[in-house]
Amino acid sequence: MTLFIHLQIKPIEQIQFSNEWMEMMKTEFPDALVFEADSHSEPFVIGQGVSFLQEAKKVVLFLDCHQNEKLGSCAPLIEKVLRDKTIAPFILIQGEHAMFEKMAKMMKKQFSEYEGVEESLVQISRFF
Repeated sequence: MTLFIHLQIKPIEQIQFSNEWMEMMKTEFPDALVFEADSHSEPFVIGQGVSFLQEAKKVVLFLDCHQNEKLGSCAPLIEKVLRDKTIAPFILIQGEHAMFEKMAKMMKKQFSEYEGVEESLVQISRFF
């Protein structure tokens, strides 16, 4: 299974319920499972994301970040993606988040900066 994870690490008033990037990924990769959450999601929802990781063969993680927002409830899912040696994710980050970047570097996981929907589609297609 291919898993797309879209996490919004932002103040609650900035959370969006539709996103051009996710719509494009659903269109281009219709067989992929899409998981969306934010830093204010319930722990049960994040737990579902962690369980999806156990079945995934390919993982794309897209973080839409606000610099000063804590990882919040998303932390366990992010840690699983970064720590699990069986997962070799493609990671895109929109915005900056010092804590995530520090964690990724510690775990030797590379990430790319989001440069737009079309560019990310090209990058993900190369990843697959």
